[in-house]
Amino acid sequence: DEPEEGDDKTATRDDRAESGPTEEASNIGGEQERFPDEAQNAPLGDVSFDDEEETTEDRQDTVPEPEPSPSSAEPVREEAASATESSQLGSEATKGTIVIGSQVEIFGLKSKPQLNGRRASVLSLDETAGRFEVRLEGPVADERIRCKPDNLQLVVAKQSAKKSQADVHFKDARWDQAIKCYREALREDARDDKELAATIHSNLAATFAKKGDHTRALEEAEEAVKLRPSWAKGHSRKGLSLLSLGRNAEAQASYIQAIRCDPVTDSYLAGLCQATDQLMEFKSVSDRQAEAESRKAKGNEALKAGDMPLAIALYTVSISAIKSISETSAALKQNAAIYSSNRSAAFAKLQQWHCSLGDAQEALRLSPQWHKAHLRIAAAYLGQGHAEHAYKTYLQAADLPAGYHEAIKECVHALWQIPRLESPLAQKRVARFDQDRMRPKGWCRIFAISDVHIDHGSAVMTWAEGISDKEFKNDILMVAGDLGDTFNAIKRGLMIFKKKFRRVFYTPGNHDMWIRPNTDDSTKKKFKDSIDKLLAMLDMCDKIGAEMMPAEVMQDVYVVPLLSWWSCTFCEGDPRPDNVRYDSFCKWPMGEEGAHKYFLQWNDYFVRRIQKNQETRGRK
Repeated sequence: DEPEEGDDKTATRDDRAESGPTEEASNIGGEQERFPDEAQNAPLGDVSFDDEEETTEDRQDTVPEPEPSPSSAEPVREEAASATESSQLGSEATKGTIVIGSQVEIFGLKSKPQLNGRRASVLSLDETAGRFEVRLEGPVADERIRCKPDNLQLVVAKQSAKKSQADVHFKDARWDQAIKCYREALREDARDDKELAATIHSNLAATFAKKGDHTRALEEAEEAVKLRPSWAKGHSRKGLSLLSLGRNAEAQASYIQAIRCDPVTDSYLAGLCQATDQLMEFKSVSDRQAEAESRKAKGNEALKAGDMPLAIALYTVSISAIKSISETSAALKQNAAIYSSNRSAAFAKLQQWHCSLGDAQEALRLSPQWHKAHLRIAAAYLGQGHAEHAYKTYLQAADLPAGYHEAIKECVHALWQIPRLESPLAQKRVARFDQDRMRPKGWCRIFAISDVHIDHGSAVMTWAEGISDKEFKNDILMVAGDLGDTFNAIKRGLMIFKKKFRRVFYTPGNHDMWIRPNTDDSTKKKFKDSIDKLLAMLDMCDKIGAEMMPAEVMQDVYVVPLLSWWSCTFCEGDPRPDNVRYDSFCKWPMGEEGAHKYFLQWNDYFVRRIQKNQETRGRK
């Protein structure tokens, strides 16, 4: 019931094409039939461990905080007139020196004439190329272009002492004095400046609204709209005045215009919701449904035509039309979920990820088993840079009815984004790299152990727990693989070692990455693949204080856990004897022969960082 363009198929990054080889990611969530299972008789640990009870505090960093849906904004209230409107909007373009942070206006572009007249902020200067990088103002988040200085005009704010005085009167609720000063500012300062004049008319509209004179407020708002037809605030002032006068259909149209100019300001979306609520107040359920479906159809057309702000406005009307009745039947809840999902897709096209995520989460609340809501959330996570959360959410969508093929197709982008270590979660872990770098060499001892197999017999547990609680409290332990066959075993082993040593570094081996039948990993935790399990182990290490990423533990001494996997490509004679797989219990979504490439990309960040450190210090 959604438009094709509503699907999350838009790349969230310009470099998505570099995410990783598609052919190596085609095994996500699928059966790996190319190799026979060769490890069915491999012994499994005979000691089981129950889940540790997790508190709310333990889980609070697992996923980003939910975003509020834009449709849940507070009712519209009159906004204060402010001095910032004049400094940002009442301005004149004059020639001057352009520096980083300057506001500029683009003109004279021949390659992209549609950008002429657009405002932008200067971000950087490429002195070699002689071009400024600027961020465009407008509905698309972080839209950037490079321009020659000759195509940029500096925008300088025009000052008005009378307007500033009026703003003070407005703030102190001296309405008549504010009106008087605004009128004087119009006569004395704004005769040749449409932007400043529009701002003052807008502020007059706000002042008359505060006095309860909505007819005069409407007149002033209409003047602002005439002077600046593409300014969202003018349309919003007009919409509020019309709403206060009970002219709800006209108010709805004005708020739609405001959203077309600025689709992400909550007060404009809330105003449109309020106008729609007033129009629908005495309508029957069938009339509400018909209005919602009609606006959704027009929203779909706008989406297909590439007019995202209009699509957002129309989907907002659909959401509001049935909001008060959406919980009364399953069909209405699903329709409401579709409207929120479609609006989420429109926000995603504009790269307005926080709005997209809020709507996607509302769609999920309304329809928890609908795969499309999960896909929208995953796309928004990926757009925000939360690659780990996006990957896990795509895997959840793949388990839902009709969700498998689309989820697996999209999942590859998140999968190959993870090893870049650019996400907020990865950067938080990377930040521990330097915490001990100033400690002198020899300040502690470093111990190493591997193949502990904590779950292979009770004697191993007895040995681990018998390690001195005091002797190694200042030392470091490296646990190099095959700690346990299940997630709970690995967690228990690391918790024991963390009580004994100051820092514990861990890198998994093949046993640690197993997802074997009839274990908690497959029946309770339900890890979809070994990357899913790896991400869970990273989260677990964060909670218990263990570490899976490299660090400089004292001056020029590094502990470097490297992730790796077997590759037959080193064998020139018979690289694939009888097509035998090394380990059938490890399930690699990028394919058996893509795993080592994936981990090489993961390791590369730290290899380059250590090399740079040593080069800077003049050491090998």
